[in-house]
Amino acid sequence: MFKKAKSLFSFVKVKLVKTRESITRSVTQVFVDTVATNVNRKKVVIDDNTVNELQEALILSDVSFNSSERIIKKFKDGLKNQETEEEVNNEFFLGILQKEISAMLDRDDLNINFEPGGLSVFIISGVNGSGKTTTIGKLANLIVSEIGKKVMIVAADTFRAAAISQLEVWAKRVGVEFFSNESKDPSSVVYSAIEEAEKKDVEVIIIDTAGRLGTNNDLMMELSKIENVIKKQMGKGPIENLLVLDGTSGQNALSQIEKFKKSINLTGIVITKLDSTSKAGFAISASYDYDLPIKLIGVGETLHDLLPFVPDDFSKALFDLK
Repeated sequence: MFKKAKSLFSFVKVKLVKTRESITRSVTQVFVDTVATNVNRKKVVIDDNTVNELQEALILSDVSFNSSERIIKKFKDGLKNQETEEEVNNEFFLGILQKEISAMLDRDDLNINFEPGGLSVFIISGVNGSGKTTTIGKLANLIVSEIGKKVMIVAADTFRAAAISQLEVWAKRVGVEFFSNESKDPSSVVYSAIEEAEKKDVEVIIIDTAGRLGTNNDLMMELSKIENVIKKQMGKGPIENLLVLDGTSGQNALSQIEKFKKSINLTGIVITKLDSTSKAGFAISASYDYDLPIKLIGVGETLHDLLPFVPDDFSKALFDLK
């Protein structure tokens, strides 16, 4: 899936420079004394004080306490009784950390799913300013350019007229179908869009929803209603129900996942603006703490800067490893 785009992931190392500088600086500082202690030793030794400082460094890099506990446990397990002929330096310890973080993020459900031989319905939700509209345009482009499916963008944000016009601009730019109508009921818009998509042999519809806080119960119920309309109309729910998170929010974005997950059946996360933040460490917790795959990441402003999430590449980029 998205084979060409995966080759673009090499750019992530450049795009994550702010987070890498932050997390690598704090973590490598922890290992200074430990590296000196392990000079000329085959068996690797690390003391409890260093482990505690490492956990603190991870938390300061926007990794949650829960996720940091898991990382530390696996890190200690990885070093237990370990003997090595390698030079025990910063890169040695960072390499062990990277492998454990990659393993935490790796899942069987990372790929974007499509309905085989039928209409695939995607719902995109998130708070205002998270990058939903831009993500929808870039996702439509990714699907068209990499897979060649016929796509329709649906404007179900009936609260902001500007949102509809912005989406229409994206649809024209990417060269995909666009649907909106005069209804003020988002569920009605979605119902009509599915009817129109089936008439036009559209293969994927991507539904924009109004930006909302998880504390707004009426708007959260509206999302649930959209899900139910899709289930009744198509006999099944949306194949992808993606929550867009602003990467510059860091750990503050985690509460959004909790609130949205209570109202709708999320299938994954999209994290945007990772090129503009030093807080990308929260991505580890967004996935691990809430048992959700990170499916896509936004790493820039161009049309091609929405990429499939590859745990190994992401974790190597965090620590400047090859």
